[in-house]
Amino acid sequence: MMRPIPPACTLFAVLALACPAQAREPIVTTDLLRLRTVSSIDVARDGSRAVLAVRSIGSAGSEDTELVNLSHLFLLDLRDDSAPPRQLTWGRRSDRAPVFAPDGTRIAFVRAPVGDDDAAAQVWVMPVNGGEARPVTDFPRGADDPRWSPDGRRLLVSSAVPMDELPGAPAWPSERPRQTWRDEAALNDVTPDPAGSRAQIRAWLKANADQCDPNLITRLEFVGETDLRGEMTFAHLFLVDPHDPDAEPRRLTSGFADHRDGVFMPDGESLLYTTKTPADRHPDRVRHTSIRRIDIDGTNDRQLLALDDFSVRQPRPSRDGWVVAFLAHQMDEPMFRQTRLGIVTVGEDGVSEPTWLTDEEAFDAPVLDVRWMPTRSALVFNSAVRGGYPLMTMGVGLLEPAVVVDELDDHPAGVYAFGIGGGAIVYAATMPANPCTVRVRDARGDRVAFDLNAWVADKELSVPEAGSVTRPDGVDIQYWLMPPMRREATKTYPLVLEIHGGPNAMWGPGERSMWLEFQLLCSWGYAVVYSNPRGSAGYGYEFERASFQNLAEGPAGDVLAVVDHALLNEWIDPERLLVTGGSYGGYLTAWIIAHDHRFKAAVAQRGVYHLTTLFGEGAAWRLVEWWIGGWPWEPRLERIYKRESPFSDVHRIRTPLLIIHGDRDRRTGFVQSEMLYRALKQLERPVEYVRYPGADHSLSRRGDPAQRMDRLNRIIDFFERHIDNPRTAPRAE
Repeated sequence: MMRPIPPACTLFAVLALACPAQAREPIVTTDLLRLRTVSSIDVARDGSRAVLAVRSIGSAGSEDTELVNLSHLFLLDLRDDSAPPRQLTWGRRSDRAPVFAPDGTRIAFVRAPVGDDDAAAQVWVMPVNGGEARPVTDFPRGADDPRWSPDGRRLLVSSAVPMDELPGAPAWPSERPRQTWRDEAALNDVTPDPAGSRAQIRAWLKANADQCDPNLITRLEFVGETDLRGEMTFAHLFLVDPHDPDAEPRRLTSGFADHRDGVFMPDGESLLYTTKTPADRHPDRVRHTSIRRIDIDGTNDRQLLALDDFSVRQPRPSRDGWVVAFLAHQMDEPMFRQTRLGIVTVGEDGVSEPTWLTDEEAFDAPVLDVRWMPTRSALVFNSAVRGGYPLMTMGVGLLEPAVVVDELDDHPAGVYAFGIGGGAIVYAATMPANPCTVRVRDARGDRVAFDLNAWVADKELSVPEAGSVTRPDGVDIQYWLMPPMRREATKTYPLVLEIHGGPNAMWGPGERSMWLEFQLLCSWGYAVVYSNPRGSAGYGYEFERASFQNLAEGPAGDVLAVVDHALLNEWIDPERLLVTGGSYGGYLTAWIIAHDHRFKAAVAQRGVYHLTTLFGEGAAWRLVEWWIGGWPWEPRLERIYKRESPFSDVHRIRTPLLIIHGDRDRRTGFVQSEMLYRALKQLERPVEYVRYPGADHSLSRRGDPAQRMDRLNRIIDFFERHIDNPRTAPRAE
């Protein structure tokens, strides 16, 4: 069962590092450029080595000082602790998703050039012990997700195929009024003419639409993460010969559907994949997925597992292939249900009924990623649990998961990537003392194998201390308070309330994405408090569902109660309170300052402010139905949509507000931020609006490095304009 929330703690300390406090430097904005994190890990089958994809920020070259996001591969020798990590790839590239060949002599990975939007990512292969990497795919729309066959002779990859390149026609309707599939095929031999016959005019219109001038929109899911969706494509699985560069890739899957999560069965004669079901409905209207099995010659494509109430993904066959593990998400309430881990046995007569290794009784938390232990019949997975991302293990004989890695340095660990091979588990962890280290857990214990951010040892850091507050309805809210750097007992300090997105995200001391921002604010002399209000992941189904039709008042009351609790510390100044948040956190920031006027300034980032408009403009439009329980046009829900939209109370906002958004953020859409700004401007309220060109919803996490630094400094500058902060700006020596 889950650990209980720890009791409130009112003692706070600054992290004591090895060197004297006065010798340590403060965190500064440009430290962003020094951060390195790990996105994926693979371990050789014998447990001798691990390969990592390491994200960093660098310049394009000696003469080009433009800052860009990079990703390179590093190799770790797991049997020699004295051997330093060896960098395998270099340059202006994004290399990711590395996987060892079964014999450990080669690595397949995905490479994308940086700064060339027209170049697609391709799968490359490189020898481990020296030699040049070379591409093994050249798909027009790129390739992804490489998987080696058990004998190492083939690679399974995924690539997008346009609808027009697939034979036949979909079983589902086109949803274009008075138009059926392939109706326009006859126009291919017609000369386009805007003043010609009906056929020539139609051919001319088709030619224009083929060039996306204009964009012809006929599908339900017409908005992507950064722009309108273009031509309809489907992910298909291909077999590639990594030894013969002239061999043509062979497409295994067929039909008008996405085929994902491809993985070989242990005998190498068939593979598993997931796809949406049923196949006779437009994929934009299908939310369920099933697991299918297909022979490697592309024949005998059959269903392996479909569950009426669940969407299933990540099929993981055991070493002998008799058991397949998978993740499943119950679709009756997709916003609140916890992703489960299940297994089925595979026999000649089909598969067994699922056995659930986690559920809302034994382990009421979401499973994120899962791997088989290579030496025994047990699974390892990571999860979101009460402010941490622990690594857990689960076998058929266990009644509940057992902890592999739960805490590091007495704080909940943030395990975001891991790999398993031989007797070794290699994982990347975030903790207050370091944004990312790679650790090895094997028969010799648990130890650091690669400190990606050794520079942090020379920095003065703030340590979060956990607390909790019980709300009037009995709900316990966990929070963490970070004191300002070099706090003096006789002085008081401003407090920043930080609010996470989602709303079913989760923060804790091992939160990787906010590590630098929190430490930077503390370096400037601010205290920082963050929490997991109702609706957050990591506390079970009931806690997450507590935000249903209650996106605003309930969670707002939770985070404000956390502020009240933090104010019990006399060193926090109640007259210098500030608030910020991104995405759903931007939503809640706007709602709070319309109903509570204690904050001196606020920054709402990438937010949702009008739920009906989100339905129309956002790629995340389905959230409104999941949050509210129906659609904006339903009379029974009109009052709730209005009540839960911060824009409805925009006239109540008097707090100085900075609105931040990206020009290409189509997840939430940007029109709502314009609405909020224009309304406040018309009301002559103190407001400022910042739009970052080219930025999408991931601005603060994976956006342009210069824009990310601008964002950090702009938030602090806005706060500094509205409070008295005598602390000198932190500077690196």
